[in-house]
Amino acid sequence: MRSIGSALNLLLVSPLYFVWTVVALDLAQTPCTTLVQGKFFGYFSSFAVFPLNSSLCSWIIQNPDPRRYTLYMKILKPTGVCDHQHIRTYQFDSFLESTRTYLGMESFDDVLKLCDGSTRYAFLQSNKQFLQMKQTAPPGVENGPVRWKPMKAQERDFSVEYLVVGNRNPSKAACQMLCKWLDACLAISSSSHPCGIMQTPCSCSGGEVLDQASEILGLTKKKEDCYKDGIYLENCMSSPKDSSGVEFLGGWNSWSAWGDCTKDCGGGLQTRMRSCKPLPNEGLACEGVLEEGRLCNRKACNTNGRYNSRSQSLRSTDNRKREDTDELQHYGYPAPQIGDPAAEEWSPWSVCSTTCGEGWQTRTRFCVSSSYSTQCSGPLREQRQCNNSAVCPVHGTWDEWSPWSLCSSTCGRGYRDRTRTCKPPQFGGNPCEGPEKQTKFCNIALCPVDGNWNEWSSWSSCSASCSNGTQQRTRECNGPSYGGAECQGHWVETRDCFLRQCPVDGKWQAWGVWGSCTTTCGGGTQRRDRVCYGPFFGGETCQGPKEEYKQCNDRKCPEPHEICDEESLASVVWKETPAGDAAAVRCPRNATGLILRRCTLDEEGIAYWEPPTYVKCVSIDYRNIQMMTREHLSKAQRGLMGDGLSEVIQNLVEISQDGTSYSGDLLSTIDVLRNMTEIFRRAYHSPTSGDVQNFVQIISNLLSEENRDKWEEAQLMGPNAKELFRLMEDFIDVIGFRMKDFRDSYQVTDNLVLGIHKLPANAATDITFPMKGWRGMVDWAKNSEDKVTVSKSILSSGLAETDDSSVFVVGTVLYRNVGNILSLQRNSTVLNSKVISVTVKPFPRSLLTPLEIEFSHLYNGTTNQTCILWDEAN
Repeated sequence: MRSIGSALNLLLVSPLYFVWTVVALDLAQTPCTTLVQGKFFGYFSSFAVFPLNSSLCSWIIQNPDPRRYTLYMKILKPTGVCDHQHIRTYQFDSFLESTRTYLGMESFDDVLKLCDGSTRYAFLQSNKQFLQMKQTAPPGVENGPVRWKPMKAQERDFSVEYLVVGNRNPSKAACQMLCKWLDACLAISSSSHPCGIMQTPCSCSGGEVLDQASEILGLTKKKEDCYKDGIYLENCMSSPKDSSGVEFLGGWNSWSAWGDCTKDCGGGLQTRMRSCKPLPNEGLACEGVLEEGRLCNRKACNTNGRYNSRSQSLRSTDNRKREDTDELQHYGYPAPQIGDPAAEEWSPWSVCSTTCGEGWQTRTRFCVSSSYSTQCSGPLREQRQCNNSAVCPVHGTWDEWSPWSLCSSTCGRGYRDRTRTCKPPQFGGNPCEGPEKQTKFCNIALCPVDGNWNEWSSWSSCSASCSNGTQQRTRECNGPSYGGAECQGHWVETRDCFLRQCPVDGKWQAWGVWGSCTTTCGGGTQRRDRVCYGPFFGGETCQGPKEEYKQCNDRKCPEPHEICDEESLASVVWKETPAGDAAAVRCPRNATGLILRRCTLDEEGIAYWEPPTYVKCVSIDYRNIQMMTREHLSKAQRGLMGDGLSEVIQNLVEISQDGTSYSGDLLSTIDVLRNMTEIFRRAYHSPTSGDVQNFVQIISNLLSEENRDKWEEAQLMGPNAKELFRLMEDFIDVIGFRMKDFRDSYQVTDNLVLGIHKLPANAATDITFPMKGWRGMVDWAKNSEDKVTVSKSILSSGLAETDDSSVFVVGTVLYRNVGNILSLQRNSTVLNSKVISVTVKPFPRSLLTPLEIEFSHLYNGTTNQTCILWDEAN
């Protein structure tokens, strides 16, 4: 037993080497949380973890590795009776703070039953990462204490012991403790209170570990019965063994204790006995002595005294008829001599050793001898069997336990039981002691458990002290576990709250528009005002003036001769207007916008009307096309795909062929073409050859002679030659790089010829424009002596390594009459109506060879040529 005691001491001392860690976790938002880590055995009282004056506390122990360790608990229940089970027990794998979800949660409330006082103890086994005991409020009580009866504090307390045991090679000390728990757990188990320990990694017999100490007592491990596949089997059998460890069924029983010495002095004799356990069906089969003796009280007696020397031989049984002289001498006794007449008579037989059934009787005799006499021979003690007529009581004995039954549930937590039969007592014997039936929990397979919501927490305080605010409440999801469905719904809920109206200071609204001037000239005043919104609910009033004034029309009033009189022109009435101002009337019904007419002073200071301008008038047809193009551009800028753009271009071609009605139609068309170019840059629409031809045709239609007067008026507010060249340059850039590699495109119209060439830098050739033999070439370009030559040396980036992959786009445009219609930016003198423009993209690094441009002879017979340049920077 010394080794067992050392193991128990180790079990109680060993936790001192681990660290008791208590930290605050935000699991389930508990005000107080105790976390135990790195401890393999421990104890706590509920008063220490769940104080009487607190609520919603929790205690959590963490399994260091659920694959290697199993957690066991023993709970001593409170003696009082509670109305509500305020301590809930769970095991779970982990807790997700982001979604307030417990993963793999499983309740142990049906195992512990803390409020059930029919059993004093409860046991459980946990195989997950965390085991939690959590304090909860009773139904209908938010944060109040739990109601107990009676109200004695000591009757509310319960205690918990926990033990973490390794699944492989558990320590002897841990197994001793666990087996005691298991024995107690099974002893109190019943159908209504199954044992919470389902299996152990220890081999137990009667609640103890089979170790060296138990083997000395004749017990042994039977692995095939006691521990199989990680499940403890309680119906283990044990058999005695001899000193060599070999199991046998018959032989000597243990020696009895030494008897009293036969003499007080002068040397006496002590004896002890043993009995023989016969083999089945073979009778007595033991070899050796039934009794053995030893000397005692060897001190000398008083010399005047006279004493008898008593010795006792050893009674033996030997089935093999061997001489026992050597056997006697082995124990220090002289060999007996036969037939000594000095021996006294036998004493009467003693009373039978048992009061019922079979027993033993003994008788003795003494040998009277002196120093000169002969020693006695023969035994000094004899035994014989005796039978008592009384019938012995037979105590009740248990049969072996039946095998454990199948689990009551195919998945989840069930229970299994086993029973044993009591052989009834006879003749007044005692009944069997111990339970007739044992029950314990089992877990065959894990059932899918859908997540389920806990109750909502109470609403938080309002986020605002006045006016509109919000309140929140949360709830936690238990699970899901083992493949179950997630909790449906939200873990947080928000609602509006309103405590009181906040004071609102008055706030000025925006100033209103200025009123009309008090005078039309000579200096007047205008007034505007603003409105104060508020104050409300005791706020401050608006600070500052409510009205504001300013001077207006401070110019000198015109004299009568400085005012254009009211005039009716083209069915339009132009009202009286001072010089320097412009009058405006609505455009005709087929157009939108305004017709403007300015009143101007002549050299003598007399006011007169200028001709009306229609740059603000746009025909309905042109306006509709302009709006549709802007809608397509908006979709393209958002990265959408669309169709119908080709139809819009075709409609514009048909409308522009009939000429324009107003100068605003020209400006509207330029805006449409500019937006078309931006659309072509994007993936919204891939321009076709028909789109390219229609685009060039629209430019040609704009440059027709019918639009000359419209261009003169439009240039006062809008495009000139530079703007038209920039529009064509962007169009060539977009079309050139979106067309297939190394292709040429020629477009010929009545007013311009366009050539687009896409060439690789490393295989470029000289370009000559226009191509006289091009099919469909118009006469004015075919017979013209105007020519442009672009050398292939221009098409280079200047770096040999980049020229291998560089691609250049060259666009050349020959305009027939743009010089007569549009004015150039910095030169109002036009010597020839034809204009040639050349565009190279990307811009070449250097122009080693200049462009060769030849114009035909001028109309006035001169041969001088003028090159007009302008700065693109502004």
